[in-house]
Amino acid sequence: MEWRKNRVAIGAVAFFVLLALTLWSVNRRSRQPETDEALPSVELDKDSITTLEITRSNDERVVLSQVDGQWRVTSPLDAPADQSNVESALSRLADLKIARLVASQPQNYARLQVDDANAVQVVAKSGDKTLADLKIGKYANGMTMLRVGDREQVFGASGSLRYAFDRELKAWRNRKVVSVESADVQSIRVRSKNGTFELEREQDGWKAVDAPKTLQKLDPQKVSSLVSMAARLTASDFAPEDVSAARAGLTEPTAEVTINLKDESQPIVLELGDATDDGSEHYLRRRDDPTIYVISKYMADRLHPDANALEVTEEKETAASPPSPAQGREPPPQLPPEVMKQLQDQIKAQQQQQR
Repeated sequence: MEWRKNRVAIGAVAFFVLLALTLWSVNRRSRQPETDEALPSVELDKDSITTLEITRSNDERVVLSQVDGQWRVTSPLDAPADQSNVESALSRLADLKIARLVASQPQNYARLQVDDANAVQVVAKSGDKTLADLKIGKYANGMTMLRVGDREQVFGASGSLRYAFDRELKAWRNRKVVSVESADVQSIRVRSKNGTFELEREQDGWKAVDAPKTLQKLDPQKVSSLVSMAARLTASDFAPEDVSAARAGLTEPTAEVTINLKDESQPIVLELGDATDDGSEHYLRRRDDPTIYVISKYMADRLHPDANALEVTEEKETAASPPSPAQGREPPPQLPPEVMKQLQDQIKAQQQQQR
């Protein structure tokens, strides 16, 4: 029969069809995401974490450790940590949920930024025990790409995660120079090349108790702005380690700001030093703390104003004073000058047409 003559060809076709179906099935299974049971579970209690080791893509490594109930930067230096930024990082770890498998092959690492050159590595520990070792990549499609431990797969974690860890060293340090409530400030004294003055709080505002004789009426808003800035002063950065107090101009400060609090605790004295090399910032420190901070030139200038800069301006006085009507009557309404000129021009044009 005819089919017997072609059985070799038919067998070959059947073989290739079965082979194609087998390859398709295997490939389909390899591309399917793992089930929820197969996804890694990263369950972290933020209260149990005592150390965070964070290594950025530029090999900058920062170690944060809990010391006596407070978080500190313990490497590459020892300094108080920014408690808010640490809390944000801990919360992101506690809320971490693996949503799906994204890739299985290492050739996808660079594209997803989970390779050694691009990832932010985060190691969370409790004492000497490692609780989690994550390599955090880019954020895309509502997920953060990451690798867990020594697993080759790349997983997608719900939400944005990288921003909480991809920070410079200065962002992990506490940059708050002063952190008190402005309402608790009883007086503030400023000494600089512009002169010396002291302002003291009263029930109904502020008064100058030591100021130039030329100082007239204080502007409450300007004084409140000065007090609020000094009470909540936050630096933009820290001086490099090789910058000494002498190099920063702090052995002979260019200005001093003394803050006295209502509770009569130790005064807070801020010392303003020289400008940085590019002139855009200034060095500053607290007298009771050797840390040398860096603040913007704009903030440095506002921190030690001329006393007369705190006065009520003439324009503000005029605006605050109500107009006095002549002979006790309301003055007649006045047309704006530009409207008056338009009317005059129209009258002249009509007169010329009538001639």
